[in-house]
Amino acid sequence: MDTARDGVDPKLVLASQTQFGGSWSRGGRRLYSVPVGAWLAAALLPGGADVARALIPAEAVPHAGSAHAQASPRPPIIYELDLRQPESHLVRVTMTIPDAAPATEIQFPAWNALYQIRDFIQDVQDLRAACDGRPLELAVVDLDTRRGGPEPCAELEVRYAVYANGEPPFSSALNDEHAFLNPAMLLFYLPRERDRSVRIKVIPPPGWKLATLLAEAETAGEFKAADEFKAASYDELADSPIETGTFEEYSYVQSGATYRVIVHAPASDYSPERLLQSLQKITATETALMRDAPFSRYTFIFHFARACGGGGMEHANGAAISVSGERLRRHPEAVESIAAHEFFHLWNVKRIRPQGLEPVDYVHGNDTSELWFSEGVTSTYGELALLRAGLISRQDFYANLAQEIRDLEQRPARKSQSAVQAGREAWLEKYADYARPERSISYYNKGELLGYLLDLGIRHATANRRSLDDVMRSLNENFARRGRFFTRADLEKTVADLVPQFAGVDAFFRDDVAGTAELDYHTYLGYAGLRLFEETVEGPALGFEAQRSFGGPLRVESVEPGSNAEKAGLARGDILPTMNGRALTGLPTDQLAGLRPGQVVKFRVRRAGKAVNIKFALGRKTETIYRVAEVPNTSAERRAVREGWLEGKTEQ
Repeated sequence: MDTARDGVDPKLVLASQTQFGGSWSRGGRRLYSVPVGAWLAAALLPGGADVARALIPAEAVPHAGSAHAQASPRPPIIYELDLRQPESHLVRVTMTIPDAAPATEIQFPAWNALYQIRDFIQDVQDLRAACDGRPLELAVVDLDTRRGGPEPCAELEVRYAVYANGEPPFSSALNDEHAFLNPAMLLFYLPRERDRSVRIKVIPPPGWKLATLLAEAETAGEFKAADEFKAASYDELADSPIETGTFEEYSYVQSGATYRVIVHAPASDYSPERLLQSLQKITATETALMRDAPFSRYTFIFHFARACGGGGMEHANGAAISVSGERLRRHPEAVESIAAHEFFHLWNVKRIRPQGLEPVDYVHGNDTSELWFSEGVTSTYGELALLRAGLISRQDFYANLAQEIRDLEQRPARKSQSAVQAGREAWLEKYADYARPERSISYYNKGELLGYLLDLGIRHATANRRSLDDVMRSLNENFARRGRFFTRADLEKTVADLVPQFAGVDAFFRDDVAGTAELDYHTYLGYAGLRLFEETVEGPALGFEAQRSFGGPLRVESVEPGSNAEKAGLARGDILPTMNGRALTGLPTDQLAGLRPGQVVKFRVRRAGKAVNIKFALGRKTETIYRVAEVPNTSAERRAVREGWLEGKTEQ
């Protein structure tokens, strides 16, 4: 929380009887309610100070290191993770809490990384506790929370196992090949002492190496294959994944910072030389753009797996990225696009952070209204970085821009759901039906387009003397480096202050960001001497829709009556593992490039536990395709905007 902006530190409510007797709220959101009588009664009992403190929620407890925190910090919480039975997929955890107060509560996150409540407690089993060596029955407070007994413990020990058999980077995995561990999916925390320091020890199978973003417990800051690490808080620990196995390891030094590259993959699936060369270009381009490198070490963890799926997850000092080996072999540029996006998150979202995401509420979730900026504009810069780094051509960039326009225009929901609302409803993305074009848009997709248009609008209004790059650097300087979190009003004010000449900025945020106005591509692209062409063509039609809920199979949601798919026997509820003999890593519609109406497609279908082969000829449909091209003989002013936009330069 940015207390300087709000004018009051909510953590000082400990001194206010009226606030204990009611509820403290922020922005209309009720955070807690503690009866005065219960608090006073607890405080008057023997050892009652700790019990009374236990009645106060985490949001009201002073952060360690603040002026109101305890003078002498409590000893760190210690976690031990035993991975020596990988065939069981069970991570065996021992959590030791020294100096545990009476009624100590431990809590398990319900979400992390993805904006989806996934109830990680579902994977916890065999939970046991002991207070100074004596067995202790933990009381169930709610689904995610357990409470210790009324007596203090010099050492409260909690033992349990977590089933980890998912796929990186959004889940944890332990198998015969390696382990990828997301700590928030494995470790209980103290909701009232999240700022308490921690130590974590990992015991891998013999012969496995270990890498993490954390510093070593005794030799802080060195990258070694040690097994004991430290973090200043649970939040830092939760943001630091761990990889252990027989991975390959590379590194490079750039502008005084060390980049470590960890790769779990068959050697035949990737080129180390290309990977390192691409990463060096991306990191150099983006740190130069931001004029900042807020780290001394950064770690990329890559998984090029045989399995389907993939994606990236940003962390404060690293990123975990997965791309299927098959996709990487066919599209080696795929990993570069994800890496450029995730590395820019180093600033946008990890440091230039929306107020709504702080403090992280691991159980209920957070306000995600600004994901159009935190995710979408990060995609804007991911593509611009690839272009400016020389990893894609201008024509590639224009083609991607045209595809993003097409993706948004094909979703009728753009007329009813704003970019802000799409972010707020990110929590619904785990439901397959939510992905229907009539139901939702993507804040990644529209946010990326908004980033391009805002950049062009700023450059046009200032004759290319200012750009979106200046906005990002200003946010970094005035918010990230000062430990402040921004609101939408802060974002709008930053743009308005930097670019007072941009007369349309209010309408942009009102109509295009928070509203559902159709985006004026022609005007904004025209500022850069570019033109958007639209063409109606006849293309292939599958005749059905399929969606994949998170962690689930690709499933047929509907079949068009009278279509060739229906005539061939495809039915709602069918599961589709393969298309034309290849595993479906995305939606079937993504596989239509290069196919023509009338061409036969083959699906392997799972239905009621049985495998069925279905084939049919693709149908026909008319659709609009888009193309972005440079206007010949455009004015010098527009050419300056275009060159500045594409090359990341402004007029002096």
